[in-house]
Amino acid sequence: MTNRFKDEEEIRALVNAFEACTINPEEFKHFQHLTVALWYLAHDPYEEAAEKMRNGIQKLAAAYGKMGYHETVTEFWLRMVWRFIGEAPPTESIMSVTNRLIADDDNKERIYEYYSSELLNSAEAKSSWVEPDLKPLPPVITSSAHRPASQPASAE
Repeated sequence: MTNRFKDEEEIRALVNAFEACTINPEEFKHFQHLTVALWYLAHDPYEEAAEKMRNGIQKLAAAYGKMGYHETVTEFWLRMVWRFIGEAPPTESIMSVTNRLIADDDNKERIYEYYSSELLNSAEAKSSWVEPDLKPLPPVITSSAHRPASQPASAE
């Protein structure tokens, strides 16, 4: 496994760049989206983390005059990352969980195992959450019991 991040500071720097809109959306790769999502999910309750991710993506796009936010894609990946965190050993560091996540889930085409192109490209899927049409997603359990070791569980 190739480690994209050598320490937690690199992850924090990416999150800071995302929040400050100093990373160009065209250079914001899938593994970086996953990393920011994991950071938020590790620090905040699910709904709060999801809202930060949604707002952050929209703010970043707007800062560079871009359009095209997709709610279903965002929510799909948040759910996949949340499940990944939940399956991680509770003593594993956030850096280790992040590196494993991006090694395991760095294929952005994975969404097409769950969604047909027709449904995913629909106006409804772009503007609001739509359940998959090819296979169901595992349920999202918003317990904070399985946070990476370096992160405290948030009260929910």
